[in-house]
Amino acid sequence: MTRTADRIVMVVFDGLRPDVVTPDRMPTLSAFLGEARRFTRASSVFPSITRVCASSIGTGAPPAVHGIVQNAFPDRAVRGDRLVDTANPDDLRDAVATHGPGFVAAPRFADALAAAGRRLAIVHTGSAGGAFLLDPRARANGSWVFSVHGRAATETPAAWDSAVARLGAPPAKSLPQAGMMEYGARVLTEVAFPEAQPDVAVLWLNEPDTSFHYLGLDGPGTRAALAASDAAFARVLDAVRSAPDGGARTAVIAASDHGHIAVTERLPLAEHLAELGFGAALDALHDDLTIYPGTACCFWQREPDPARLRRLAEAVREQPWCGPLFTLGGNGVEGTTPGAFDLALLGTAHPRAPALVVQLRSSGATDPYGLPGVSLIAGKDLPLGGGMHGGLNRAEMVNLIAFRLPDETDGETEDRPVSLIDLAPTILGLLGLPPLPSMVGRDMLGPPAARPERLLETGAGSYRQMLHLFGEGPGAVLHRAWCPA
Repeated sequence: MTRTADRIVMVVFDGLRPDVVTPDRMPTLSAFLGEARRFTRASSVFPSITRVCASSIGTGAPPAVHGIVQNAFPDRAVRGDRLVDTANPDDLRDAVATHGPGFVAAPRFADALAAAGRRLAIVHTGSAGGAFLLDPRARANGSWVFSVHGRAATETPAAWDSAVARLGAPPAKSLPQAGMMEYGARVLTEVAFPEAQPDVAVLWLNEPDTSFHYLGLDGPGTRAALAASDAAFARVLDAVRSAPDGGARTAVIAASDHGHIAVTERLPLAEHLAELGFGAALDALHDDLTIYPGTACCFWQREPDPARLRRLAEAVREQPWCGPLFTLGGNGVEGTTPGAFDLALLGTAHPRAPALVVQLRSSGATDPYGLPGVSLIAGKDLPLGGGMHGGLNRAEMVNLIAFRLPDETDGETEDRPVSLIDLAPTILGLLGLPPLPSMVGRDMLGPPAARPERLLETGAGSYRQMLHLFGEGPGAVLHRAWCPA
């Protein structure tokens, strides 16, 4: 078996749950998995949310290292009137201008490629901020980066110019976004491949995530989104096979950043907190509590107040909607309030991290389509029955990671626990490059490294919670967290 490659092509299917990859929904990807090395115990990072995941893929490290702790978070020095939105490249650029390069200081595999004289191409159909976070130094690195959100949103505008000159402007947004999937694949195969001749190419497809959110996890529209993403993947594979060497020295990676869980009930979180004596705003700054909501809710205090935070955690812990509970700080296992875990267990303990994280109650019950995983949700303008992610339910944490390596087409599954943070060192390893010192992930194709299984439990009074993970420290692989019935 060859563990090196001359080129790597990675296709990321945003939000794809591995259990919906079937021959009737995604025939090309299903066939690919049959001849690939597939990791069946792959996990996302926490929070299992897209731009956090993109940062973890890029850096080979969790939020505790790279500092992107949510899709949006308070930083009044950058945005005094709202949350910093990591989907918005202007917010990220302004954050770098405000805080200096340290805001996105953790090196990416893109930086290692540039240092080795290798070239990276990224075609991104999701948020422009997501493309930025994969390679914040794209211009200095000489990368070729295209975002469908326009020339001003693209870190290397010449890539936008080339794509639009060749293919025209991206199609208008629709639901499902079938046209966008085709367009992204064409930009990669018809423009980026011949123009940039990349050593590593990344195509980030925002479907099925968008349709999961708004159309449910297996409705007709979602099936159309899955089919369009699968067709885009087929176009990429055809282009790889059309290379002069027939793709013999190209490794292909199929991955997703997180899973999805069906939301079944809305929780009026701000109202509940007001009844408990706390002021709060969801998705907005507040003088008491600023909350980024979802299936897992992140709480920031305007001013640190440990005693008030403890009262908040104790009050929330007793609510029937409260699931797993984490605080920023503690002894590395137990949090700062009885019954809570320390965020350090999740690799999320960073100065920008929330003071308190509350996962809303979820379970492994099935949704209307028979897929496991349902949850309460706070905030978010999503229809009931739609999908969401961000928490530690296994349906949110599960993701796809599979490699088709040169000279290897027999297909193989591995059940060792791996994570998104392992992708960057594996990509570098395939090219014969060493991992960066900041990368805490591990080369998935190298000798298996010990990540001992851990099942932790804590609680207070009648409240109990469990956390299942593998390994210790920021390189741990998270499996799930739950409150026993």
